[in-house]
Amino acid sequence: MIGWEYPPHNSGGLGVACQGLTEALAEQNQQLYFTLPYSLPQNVGHMRVLDCSHPDWNLPKNKPPFFAYDALSGSNLLTDAEVSEHKLDLNQLHLLPQSDLEKQVMQYHDQVVQKSRSADFSAIHAHDWMSFPAGMALKDKTKKPLIVHVHSTEFDRSPHGGSQYIMNTEYEGMKMADVIIAVSAYTKHLLVEKYGINPNKIQVVHNGISPLTDSDPGRHHFASSRPMVVFMGRLTGQKGPEHFLKIAQMVLKQMPEVLFVIAGHGDLYQELLFSSADKGLSGKVLFSGFVRDQQRDKLLDRADVFVMPSLSEPFGLVAVEAAQRSTPVIISKSSGVSEVLPHSLQADFWDTDLMARQIVELLANEKHAQSIVAKQHQDLKPVTWKSAAQKVKDIYSRTLGLS
Repeated sequence: MIGWEYPPHNSGGLGVACQGLTEALAEQNQQLYFTLPYSLPQNVGHMRVLDCSHPDWNLPKNKPPFFAYDALSGSNLLTDAEVSEHKLDLNQLHLLPQSDLEKQVMQYHDQVVQKSRSADFSAIHAHDWMSFPAGMALKDKTKKPLIVHVHSTEFDRSPHGGSQYIMNTEYEGMKMADVIIAVSAYTKHLLVEKYGINPNKIQVVHNGISPLTDSDPGRHHFASSRPMVVFMGRLTGQKGPEHFLKIAQMVLKQMPEVLFVIAGHGDLYQELLFSSADKGLSGKVLFSGFVRDQQRDKLLDRADVFVMPSLSEPFGLVAVEAAQRSTPVIISKSSGVSEVLPHSLQADFWDTDLMARQIVELLANEKHAQSIVAKQHQDLKPVTWKSAAQKVKDIYSRTLGLS
């Protein structure tokens, strides 16, 4: 497997998905090598991780180049001087000049090809566009089958036009692949419509979810005197945080006691902050910044409603995490997660009136909210990493001619 991020150095769903999938594959006796553009600070027992950082990056041990400054969490992983020198945050990578972007991806590509010489493998599994050049090079060199796993595309991130380099890389990787894994039927449709990929080449494997580690979800009751509605995700146009502010404004006219929380960071942070103040929402809409691990779990536990108004969401793991923690969720119809949570409340991303009405009804009618929660729990029963890993294992077998 050719990866790009892995916990604890991950900015979102890609790293979480790679962890869940590889752990489940290892439990099914699949032997894995996993490449990263940095070394992990601890051993990973279920697979061998290959450090494919480039010598020119000259980074301290266990410091990932693409998280030189984690803008999402606001925490320094390197010193200020090192941050200034490297400027290689994963989430800002697509904003780099194209020449720099190509350089970073190709340096990783070179290291993956070099380090893979010592690995005995029968197939190549590349996660998202950053790993596609290395995957294509390995296929060309070894003649081993290439499986590319599409967790998101440039059309999702920039629906009105993004990086031509990234789109070209995505297209070339999918064209050369023997099999394409899409995280949802929604994503498969996008690959067919936007990239002209043969649908017969694409297999849908939904993400799974790991069991809860705490035995009593829903016990976190901070700010208990007010109902709470939560948005959690990158503050970019793709995720629809502007729509969330509009929804908040409409709900607060009917239920002024509701507290709205925006958890995340991104290029729209300042704009949303000023917009919230301009709309008179200060004190009613709180910006928590990026949250992870226990902070994320506590916030999802506390939420009375979770809202995901994304313009385009290939999957949407955080909605599954919220549903798992007995929080009713409202999700955009333009999302893959709607396929595994059919009993969640759904709306078109632009239909802020409907989402506002759905929130009011959930907060005003406890019986209705609990009914949605119970149905969501039923939806989630088959949504496991074990199930996803079995489907991927079957794809390996078919691709290698073993079944």
